Formats: sequence, C-alpha cells, structure tokens
Amino acid sequence: MIVAVTGASGFIGRALALRLAASGTPVLAVVRDIARAGELAATPGIELVLGDLRDPGLLRDLTGRVGVIYHLAGLTSARSRAEFMAVNAEVTGSLAAAAANSPAPPKLVLVSSLSVAGPRTGTRPAREDDPPAPVNSYGESKLLGEELLRRKGAGARWTIVRPPWVYGPGDRATLALFRLAARGFFPSVRGGGMQISLVHVHDLVEALVLAGESAAADGRIYYAADGVVHTVAQFGQALLAACGGGRALHVPGFVFRFMGLAGEAAGWLARRSPLLGRDKACEGLQPGWVCEDARIRAELGYRSQVGLEAGVVGTLAWYRNRGWL
Repeated sequence: MIVAVTGASGFIGRALALRLAASGTPVLAVVRDIARAGELAATPGIELVLGDLRDPGLLRDLTGRVGVIYHLAGLTSARSRAEFMAVNAEVTGSLAAAAANSPAPPKLVLVSSLSVAGPRTGTRPAREDDPPAPVNSYGESKLLGEELLRRKGAGARWTIVRPPWVYGPGDRATLALFRLAARGFFPSVRGGGMQISLVHVHDLVEALVLAGESAAADGRIYYAADGVVHTVAQFGQALLAACGGGRALHVPGFVFRFMGLAGEAAGWLARRSPLLGRDKACEGLQPGWVCEDARIRAELGYRSQVGLEAGVVGTLAWYRNRGWL
C-alpha cells in the first residue's frame, strides 16, 4: 500500500517519511520546495510530489493514489491568526473533503497539537475526552482543523494524534535552545517551573505509524508522549549537562511577553513568521502543558523508547555532526 506524507520536508514529516520508506512502505512525500527535500530525493521508496495543498487537482490525485495520508503540513508560527486558520484549518478541511469524495477514500492521520487542549499540569493532565480550551491562535487553528476533518471527512477513516513538545534530530525550533546551552546558559522563564510533556521525534513517528496501520485507531484521538512529567528547568538542566555545564538565566514573565511582542513586530517588518511571537509567548507563560497518553498505550500498544537525557544527547550529537552547532 502506498502512503502519503504532507509536510514531508518538515521536521516530523521528514522523519516519518524516512521511517516508512525504511520499512518498505512506498511513500509519496508532498513538498512545496524541492530544494528543501534533502535526503528524501535520494531515498529509495520515496517519490517526491511537488505542489500546494490548496490545489484541488493535487488533492484529487493524492487521495486517489494512496491508502493512508499522514497530514503534517501546517504552520507553528505565523504573522496573523488568518494565516494560521488558512493553513492549519482550511487546508485540512479541503484534504478531508477530497478524501471523502475519492472512489476509495484513504485513511487520514492528522497531526494536531496539545495546544488544542489548553494549559494543563501534572495534577490534571489533558485527556482525549476533555473539552478543548486553546489559549492562542495556533491552538484555535489546530482545533478547527480537527473539526473540519471530522465534518468534511465524513465517510473516510481518520485518526487524530496530538503531540506535546516534540524534539530530536532535525528540529530547528529547539535548536535555538541547544545553541544557547552550548554557550553555557539556558533561558528560564519564571524560574522554569512550567510543567511539560515531551516526546522524542522517533517515538512520535512510531505512534503515527501505529495510528495509520491500526483499524482500532479509526475515529480516535490520541496523545503520545514519553510518559514523564518534566519541567522546563529539568529540560534546561539536561541540555546544559549534555553541553558540558552552564547555568540557568532567569527571564521574568514581563520580559518574555515583551520579547514575544518584539519578535512579532520584527517578523512583520521582515515579512516572515516570527520564531517567538505573541502566540509562543502566551504558551511559555502558562503553568503547564501536560498530557496523559494512557489511551494510545492501551489501545495501540505504543511504547516510548527515548528518555530525556538520551534524547538530548543524541540530538546534540546530530546537530554537531550536521554542522548546526
């Protein structure tokens, strides 16, 4: 069976496409820029599909050729709420409609986000049946994407996976923190007490494969994490230890909020999405982002394999081998 991966040139999409191809599954890797495809172009079993998911013709062709579509294309940062909605919600709805109207509808696996649930701590982690409560435009756009998937994809099989903070080889978002740690410090907002769930990209990819291949996952929503409640301070300590030591640099909440505003303003001037804008600052000032992944462990047999310390050390080595650090 042929599968498709949208957003295949991105961090998680690339890892998923390579994992599927390595197991012998033919993959259509959907990319918008061939130059960003990297090793995907030379990987046996992967066929690059160049195009824009807003193109109805591409959607018809894609949904008619494959048995499963892993939908990872989306924005994690944007210059406006409208941009988030256009990509994370509307494109997902169009893909779902195309799948539902296909003669042989493929299964859809949507990679959503813990942001849909809203802030949660270890005493009350997010569970799949809880009412959604997003606090920023990103979370709202991912929630609407889920709703459009269910509504417009009626008749097609689907599964939604909501990862928490994802890190690992190839992650450009967390790279900035590794670079700071390599210089001997880690920014600690409000003392680093925010509780977080984490998942290494290799574990998340295995969760996505389970979701795509298991009939038991049809119509279900899952969280997938490493099973441990961390704090940002603990994550920072792991980074500093892997880099040879250093110290936490305290960042007051009001300073972090101002950094988000400044980053967004700079993004507008440069006509690009900010790495740190108001949406990200809002997330970083919450008490926690914690989820419980008991459902995927019980129903699909998911087992996380990469702990925080090993994950950080392996990611650091990958960055250095690639010349990113």
